[in-house]
Amino acid sequence: MVDLKQLTLKNSQRCTVNYIGYIMTKILMGIIAAMGLAGFMYYNFSVVPMKNKLEEQTKVILAQDLRDQEQKATIESIQNNLQKTTQALGGLQIKNQQYEMQMSEYMDIFRRHNIAKLASAKPGMIELRINNATKEVFDAIEDDSSRISTLND
Repeated sequence: MVDLKQLTLKNSQRCTVNYIGYIMTKILMGIIAAMGLAGFMYYNFSVVPMKNKLEEQTKVILAQDLRDQEQKATIESIQNNLQKTTQALGGLQIKNQQYEMQMSEYMDIFRRHNIAKLASAKPGMIELRINNATKEVFDAIEDDSSRISTLND
């Protein structure tokens, strides 16, 4: 027969082993839960803010690239306008030189001739030439004015 003392001793040893296993399971479960919580906290407080900063920096870089492209286009447009203006100014300078030469010729004619004396001697000739020249000047002014008004349209 089995001794009651030995049977009780074996049962108590089994209970102690089961109890120790139960406690170890609880400790391991707590460690696993704490590690999971630590990983969750690390993700939310470290990884997510880094992702947000990265997205913000990407948006800033894209905005700066767009600004740079707009500035380059503006600079190119200004350079083109400067070239056109320079060419137009060159043309105007040439015309101005021609007008100054004509003016100096006319002023030379007025210096060489006494218009008052000529007008009193031959009034019909002077009046006709002055009227024709005045008409030419007014026609030129009218043509220039009409060209300028069509440019505004």
